[in-house]
Amino acid sequence: MFSQSRFIGVASFNVFLLSVFSLFLVAHPAFATTRYIAQTAGTFTGGIACKGQAAITPASFNSTTLSPGDTIYICGTITGAQNQTLLNVSQSGTSGNPITIFFDSGAVLAATQWPAGGSGGAINISGANYITINGNGGTGGYTQGIIESTLTGDSGATCPGGPCTIHTDSNGIEADSSNNVTIEGLAIIDMYVTAPGVPSGGGSQCIYANEGSNSNWIITNNLFHDVSWCINFQFTSGTSTNNVISNNTIYNIDHGIAIGGAAGGATFENLNVFGNNIHDYSNWDTPGDVWHHDGIHIWGEADDGSDTITGVNIYNNKFGGCIGQNVTAHIFIETNGGNTHNVDIYNNTLIDTCNGADNDGLLTASDPAYSVYNNTFIGTAGDTCVGLSGSANSIFVNNVVSGCGILQYVTSGGGFASGGLHNNIYANCTSSNCFAFPGGYTTSFAAWQSYTKQDASPSAYVASADLNSAGVPQSGSPVIGAGANLTSLTLGSLLNGILGTLDTDINGNPRPATGAWTAGAYSTSGTGPQPPTALTGTAVVN
Repeated sequence: MFSQSRFIGVASFNVFLLSVFSLFLVAHPAFATTRYIAQTAGTFTGGIACKGQAAITPASFNSTTLSPGDTIYICGTITGAQNQTLLNVSQSGTSGNPITIFFDSGAVLAATQWPAGGSGGAINISGANYITINGNGGTGGYTQGIIESTLTGDSGATCPGGPCTIHTDSNGIEADSSNNVTIEGLAIIDMYVTAPGVPSGGGSQCIYANEGSNSNWIITNNLFHDVSWCINFQFTSGTSTNNVISNNTIYNIDHGIAIGGAAGGATFENLNVFGNNIHDYSNWDTPGDVWHHDGIHIWGEADDGSDTITGVNIYNNKFGGCIGQNVTAHIFIETNGGNTHNVDIYNNTLIDTCNGADNDGLLTASDPAYSVYNNTFIGTAGDTCVGLSGSANSIFVNNVVSGCGILQYVTSGGGFASGGLHNNIYANCTSSNCFAFPGGYTTSFAAWQSYTKQDASPSAYVASADLNSAGVPQSGSPVIGAGANLTSLTLGSLLNGILGTLDTDINGNPRPATGAWTAGAYSTSGTGPQPPTALTGTAVVN
């Protein structure tokens, strides 16, 4: 017979075991689940990952509670109803255990029109964190996943489903107040297809992130085309930080990447934009300049400095194609009351292939102290190549500027840091207004040097920079050997494991450790025709 004390001891031990078991349950979430979504429920035929799997419908998925680590496959073509979000994800993953949505080979989400204007898009992950959406990008034998709108566009335009009959906007992915999001290897296309005349789909978007803060995003290796504002981040409160937009192909757009303060008092910091191919905006031209086109547009609320924008690195991008009559710039960083700073722009090609009376041109920025290194600007007669306008204390080194009506434009209050303007090559000015500064315009490079008291030799104005259409210097080009060696220069800050340097060029070719560099984005010269830069190499899509 147990004594009272022995009984109490056994009971306490049982309680102890129960407590340990309870702690185990709390510390270890339920096992991750893999789900397959198709147009109809049942065994799926076709695809690769989905083949032979039991699939559920989008409606069933939307009523399911997800857990960290869950994996969802989109199987085949799923057609959504007009103006209704197809997939809603309201639960979050965790660090190391995101909720992941994979597009199986050939998977497509299609609707005649998706919700827009903050109404959800094809996939809505608003408020959810640690989410990955992976279109597989044509790798590993997979055909790239697609989100498309099939009938949304201007009257007279041709959409994937035939003549465009729905003249309102579509959005691909909405993610308001979401953090730790990755969108990769996906095609989001035809959110609004324009016709010549007056495009009206100014609210269509590939990715829309609004409200609050949005941090730790990676948008990489995607294909986006035929949409108004492709990647649209509107930061409204708190701090948005550590976002990466890389290696995407973006074209037939009004805005490629738009990052703006929608309310005062917010901070957007530590942004890396690199390796993207952004081109062709002219299909959004309108009489009266209804839309202004930009490859990248960054601004703060009311332009009054109430928002802070800092730590912006734009590098190794190729901007080009026909940029249109209503363009502001390939890179447009709006006046922000002096509160946009630590901006580095390097190793980019900024090219316009269309002659015309463009509004502006290739680079327009106004707040103080931009750093612009080793870029290649090639414009046409209607373009302003470089418009640092009111930007004081800027650095402009190792750049090639060619073909524009205005090569450099500086207004009152603008100018360059002491020792910050050198080793640039200017060429082929197409007007009598080659250099603009307070007091007038001039064709004289010597007058420009006198005004700035900088840009001395080896900076030079030459008749031709001898570049091919992609901006690659040809054998004997005057840009070869005209650049300063900037091996020791470190740009930006350590962001998501990225530390910017100029030791390699736009294609990753090493620059010399010693001796003079080639000015512009390319470190090597070419002698034959170069491949066109506007081609996409990601996947075949409709």
